[in-house]
Amino acid sequence: MNRKFFKSLRALYEPMLVLIVIASAALLIGALYYAFEGGLGGKVSFDAAFDEVGGIKEGSSVLFKGMPVGAVGKMRYDAATDKILVRIEITKPVDVPANIKPYVEKSLMGQSNIALRTEQQTGTKELLAAVVRRHQAGDKDGLYRIDGVELSRLDAIKPGLDAKSDAAVEVATRTMHRMEELAAQGNGALTKASQELEKTAATLNQAGQVVIRSESQIKKLGTASEKLGSASDNVNGFIQVLKVKPSALVWGLSDQQRTMMNQAPGTRRPSATPARK
Repeated sequence: MNRKFFKSLRALYEPMLVLIVIASAALLIGALYYAFEGGLGGKVSFDAAFDEVGGIKEGSSVLFKGMPVGAVGKMRYDAATDKILVRIEITKPVDVPANIKPYVEKSLMGQSNIALRTEQQTGTKELLAAVVRRHQAGDKDGLYRIDGVELSRLDAIKPGLDAKSDAAVEVATRTMHRMEELAAQGNGALTKASQELEKTAATLNQAGQVVIRSESQIKKLGTASEKLGSASDNVNGFIQVLKVKPSALVWGLSDQQRTMMNQAPGTRRPSATPARK
């Protein structure tokens, strides 16, 4: 009977050995997949750089979309960048995408944690584990680094409030700069208009001086015209007398002729003609 029992065990040995080899190969392939492709269960570590990390300490929780996925490791100050480097260790079997940004979230109770939030991505979607391991394969000295942001306590009440506040401040700053530019342009336009008005006033002043000089010349011409008219009247009157008595040119005017000149319309008495006795 013992001989039959050993024969049955020997018959089962070879199939069991084949099953063990297949199971071992499957486990090895799975481990290689998780190690090199960033599959579930792979531990991922990277550095998050912050300006301030109030409330964060070693062992603080790391959350992805509110779900605990790891903890904070070592923390150190990087003098070259003036940043606090926080080691982020993801230990949970979660496929965290590469397009994340670490945020220091402060709760109203005083506790703080690191929140991993996804950002907009335009290129090919990748897993964080694959990117981190690719970086480590090319750079043996340093871990993969992502710049982080410290949020206020108000953002814990209303997520996204800090981003909206920053955007509003940026819009207000741009508006203020635009108003300053418009004010500077307005001052330049006013200065130019003032200069043009000064030039116009100077031109008008010169034109006024010309008008004044023209009026003076017109007055002089009027006086000369009056004198010419008086002389013309005298000549016309003397011509009328000569028509009546041509000898008046030699012997002068008689009293009767002088009376005729005075009575003639538009004539005046010549002062230079002597009276005949």
